[in-house]
Amino acid sequence: MFDLSSMNQTHLDTIREIGNIGAGHAATALSDLLGCPIDIDIPKAELVSIYELDSYYDDPDASYAAVFASSDNDVPFNFMLLIREDTVNKLVGLLVSKQFGTQMDAMPQEMIDSALGEIGNILLGSFLNSVNGLLGQTSGITTPSVTHDMLASILSVVSAMFGQYGDIALVTKSNLNVVPGGDTRTHSLDANILLASEPQALEALLEKLGVMGA
Repeated sequence: MFDLSSMNQTHLDTIREIGNIGAGHAATALSDLLGCPIDIDIPKAELVSIYELDSYYDDPDASYAAVFASSDNDVPFNFMLLIREDTVNKLVGLLVSKQFGTQMDAMPQEMIDSALGEIGNILLGSFLNSVNGLLGQTSGITTPSVTHDMLASILSVVSAMFGQYGDIALVTKSNLNVVPGGDTRTHSLDANILLASEPQALEALLEKLGVMGA
């Protein structure tokens, strides 16, 4: 079993570049979906203790929405879109305005979650497509699921997954920024794409890219 704690700077730089490519594809897809420019911060790829993961992204008690999805191959890559609750309506409102030409008023929670699922499907699917291109594979993405909870509770799922293999998690962090139509200001969406895959999947990726023995 590949030991995440043995990853060196070359491995992390490679994962970071994969995150950069994937987030770039995702930002382009989101820009097309919302009809406004989307920028991404320089992605991070770091090894984090599973016991500290709940404070890595934000205040552990902050309210978040999360969209989960995985690739559908035998050794899946796991993806998560994290969005602060106070920006969920902003993001969904941009989608409604683009798709229906109207502003969002009060919407039932199931409609909001449906919109978030669609956004997650496009974002995470685009990220996966970039990974597929690097690996020369054609895996699809599972149907996204949406949940709402405190950040600590959401990330406990990731901690539990990595806890099967040790005390270290490899996580990526790519923050998305949006410029609504006609606005010259860039606003952070407080949205992050998280790549949190089991060591076997990461090992296969690094081997495919020829840096496993670097």
